Amino acid sequence: MGKAARMATIITAQQTIKEQSNLYYLRSILLMLDVENVFLENFELIAEQVGCDATEQVTFIDMATVKWTEYIPQNISTLAKKRPIVLMNVRDGAVSERSALLAGIKGIIYETDKPDVQLKSIRAIFDGELWFRRSIISSTFSELLSEHIQTKSTVPQAEIDESTYNLTKREKTIIKLIAEGAQNKEIANKLHISDHTVKTHLYSAFKKTKSRNRIELLNWARQFFPDALTRYHTN
Repeated sequence: MGKAARMATIITAQQTIKEQSNLYYLRSILLMLDVENVFLENFELIAEQVGCDATEQVTFIDMATVKWTEYIPQNISTLAKKRPIVLMNVRDGAVSERSALLAGIKGIIYETDKPDVQLKSIRAIFDGELWFRRSIISSTFSELLSEHIQTKSTVPQAEIDESTYNLTKREKTIIKLIAEGAQNKEIANKLHISDHTVKTHLYSAFKKTKSRNRIELLNWARQFFPDALTRYHTN
């Protein structure tokens, strides 16, 4: 996300922001990062956000009084397809991380996260990365991959021909590392390349597979070339 596109909305049911609260730190961090058009909206207005097509505007949803332990509401899933969504102020156990990940939500920031952790997470999200526990990303992808392998025989071979997409070995390796929960910097260190090169490979993979984000890329990968993910992991 370029600097000019850095905008954010905070959706909350709280009428005021108390000093030293997580929302207070969130606004401070966003201002420090030069994020433009930071403002508050009532939680009830979230339905109106669904019809808004500002795809580069990150929406932070205050979860202080909300619980989504089993599934993510449909209006939130719909909104997540249009713009980056981050759940913040999340109480432990109040949100199904797996459901949030599959819904396309970009990250979860817990109420117990210190300001420095919040800063790290927000920077990562504005840099196009996901902010979930690595174990959640890895286990969720493994489950999806297992489900696909079980039904692989019902998919016509023509639909899973990986050569059609012309992905390079390096692009496949990066997709595999993403599936394990690795962030861009970790991928760069492991492959001995720069962060910029990682982003270039990711952009190419997004374009070739017509994916808009990492979740769509992983879903594409487990559907079309699960064998290739394993084959090129050590390259």
